[in-house]
Amino acid sequence: MSIFLKIFVKERKHLIKIYTILLFTFFVESYAYGVLLTTDYYLGYASSIIEDIIPEEEVEISLEDNILNIRIHGDELDTQTEQRLKSRLEKRQYFQSITLKYTDHQTTDKSLKAAHAVLNNATDTTEVLPSGVIYNSPVADPKWPKFSVGYQRQLKDIYGKNIFSLSFGENLALLRHKGKNMTYEIGIQAGLFGLMDITKSPTTLINSDYFVGLGLSFVHNKSWQNLLQLSHLSSHLGDELLLNKTAPQRINLSYEALKWLTAYKIDTFRPYIGVGYLVHRDPSNIKPFTLEAGCDYLSKNRFIFQTARYVFGVHTHYWETNNFKPSINVRTGIQFENQVWQGRNLQFLVDYSHGKSRHGQFYAKNEHYIGLLVALAN
Repeated sequence: MSIFLKIFVKERKHLIKIYTILLFTFFVESYAYGVLLTTDYYLGYASSIIEDIIPEEEVEISLEDNILNIRIHGDELDTQTEQRLKSRLEKRQYFQSITLKYTDHQTTDKSLKAAHAVLNNATDTTEVLPSGVIYNSPVADPKWPKFSVGYQRQLKDIYGKNIFSLSFGENLALLRHKGKNMTYEIGIQAGLFGLMDITKSPTTLINSDYFVGLGLSFVHNKSWQNLLQLSHLSSHLGDELLLNKTAPQRINLSYEALKWLTAYKIDTFRPYIGVGYLVHRDPSNIKPFTLEAGCDYLSKNRFIFQTARYVFGVHTHYWETNNFKPSINVRTGIQFENQVWQGRNLQFLVDYSHGKSRHGQFYAKNEHYIGLLVALAN
């Protein structure tokens, strides 16, 4: 031990110089590597989010002084998609600001430094089991598959005054192909829609409708949304209702329908129309043609910690069997969004309906109610 101590005392000046040089070299190299790693990392982080949300777009990005510059070659994104993109990127507090600009395909942003630019060539892509869906669910359509629970105060006593409504449903994309101006998607839709009279003891199941469909969706230039759907619906009265002495005579209502829906996004509005034909019907005397139309509104500004929007929707449905007399549904309330929650939104809505019933064999009845609804929708 004393030998090492003597050597250290004798050579301490040289050893201190050597250790100083080694430490200096280590810190300089680590700092330089850290700077390069940070830049590359955050460019890669931004690129991965962009490719996840808008993979069909041609995009250039650069990072300078913690400012992320994004330039999209093509048409503007709709408000919700643009805000979703920025919200995902802002989860990393590294970016001091995010700028988003648009230009045509022939223009190149010369302000982007080549060393920091990342180019997405927008090549065609095909995904199996992609997240979300490309045809947005209408806000006010009571027969669109989604998860929901609600209370209805019936102003006309068709099947009770205090009704509990529920639905279990989902829209699942199976295959999606994205091109430069067009995106195609094949998916399935399935749902169960039920009504229960909660004033009876025990609670009485009034009606349940079972729905399953196969759909082809395609979107053109981010704005035109289209859905071609082949579906089956069968309706069943509840056992408790059938055991009642005043139970209605059961009708075996069942049909297959071919439906076409088209919607167009205009900033925060989304009007849509649709036409349907019942290709197979039971009973056979019901008529085949249906029409529907509506409009959704989603506020541009967000509130409650930037997670909520005001939402409004109106939906009208017309059936030839009812001489095209309308069924009108209006819903309005607050929608909470989670940017990484598989494209699903939690809605708290006031629910109003007036006109022909949409519930199974009660289609000839006039219903009128106001209520509250909690829904989880695409």
